[in-house]
Amino acid sequence: MSEEQEKVLSFQLTSNPRFIVRTPESVKHATAKHEDPKPKQKKGFLSRLKELDPKISAANTPLYYEALTDVARDVQYFAEVEIGSNRQKFRLDFDTGSSDLWVADITCKTRRRRFIKANSTTYKPVKGKFQISYGDGSAVRGFLGQDRVDIGGLVVEDQVIGLATAQSISFSNDVIDGILGLGFNSISCMPGTMTPMDNMIKQNLIQSPIFSVWLGRSTDGGGGEYRFGSYDAERVDGELTWCPVTVTRYWQIKCDGLFFGDVDLQLTSDVIIDTGTTLVILPTDVAKAIHNHIPGSYYDENNGWIVPNTPEVANLPGFQLLLGGTKFDVIMKDLMREEVEGKDGFVYSGIASSDRITTWILGDVFIKQNYCVFDVGQERVGIAKCKHPIRVQPSILEQMKVAAVATPSKGAKCIIM
Repeated sequence: MSEEQEKVLSFQLTSNPRFIVRTPESVKHATAKHEDPKPKQKKGFLSRLKELDPKISAANTPLYYEALTDVARDVQYFAEVEIGSNRQKFRLDFDTGSSDLWVADITCKTRRRRFIKANSTTYKPVKGKFQISYGDGSAVRGFLGQDRVDIGGLVVEDQVIGLATAQSISFSNDVIDGILGLGFNSISCMPGTMTPMDNMIKQNLIQSPIFSVWLGRSTDGGGGEYRFGSYDAERVDGELTWCPVTVTRYWQIKCDGLFFGDVDLQLTSDVIIDTGTTLVILPTDVAKAIHNHIPGSYYDENNGWIVPNTPEVANLPGFQLLLGGTKFDVIMKDLMREEVEGKDGFVYSGIASSDRITTWILGDVFIKQNYCVFDVGQERVGIAKCKHPIRVQPSILEQMKVAAVATPSKGAKCIIM
């Protein structure tokens, strides 16, 4: 096994039997996150990266990978991150739609894992507090600290972390322990701090100021992977299409057209690529225009958009977005989700609608079909149709063997299966 392979871990799908899929609730969280405040342009460290040669910025540094676990039919993906000198493990949602890193403090009343700062010799207190409130009523608040963070073998020193002392019950019942934000620092709820990606670049930990994401489907074996400092060319079908970021808050780019099969829907907008959102979320008129081409679909007041669970619907082409001059698909396989309780023969749509947003949100439903590369230095997003290699789900014995080998003996957390 090569040195590069030792840094790669490919996780298969891990289901949480107690996790309940709730498509309507996920809409509230995402729309609240992406309401339209006035953008705040922020100059300084990140803006200077435009003039930086990626090959010079971190020459001869190794590539780093972080594998993902896919939860309950692609509702959520998480990766395990270690914080502190004693490597306290946390399952974090890697979220391109936010910019902060937070986990629960030991004083927080939660069912999730909590950080014990007294057990880390590298922990440092930081003056300040943080609070994040969501439109669905959930919230998290606490104080700031600073410690080392190990992301797939890449160790970020002195990363500012939000340590939650209180959080809503929805977070306590979640499968994740916290969030690792990968958006621009202009939307940080911890003003003046550097995001994890900022620090990776500043500390010369990665060879290029980019990261990339592949999200697997549970029906194809699940899993997923983030790469920092590179992208996986073997997962790219064809060439990457590069799209400039229009507003440096989220990973927001221009969509120049929307189609359903061969039908031009005559709609355009800015779109946000958001790994922290499960669905594609659109303004009501846009969602209606798409569902008009799915026979039998309709908007239900209690459940949102639902579609017939029939072979005829499954064989439809889905819709396409024109990004950077290239059409990218969202296929029906990803638009037909879990069954709707009390509505026999119907499933939730992978599209949700909201009148509270104007910018379209492309969540995991889009990313599963399309490999995404996020270039911090050049403030652009590269997109290509994703190749999904077929993997065989390992037996329980094989998973135990992998877990045993993955136990750090040389400080490396990740291996290839």
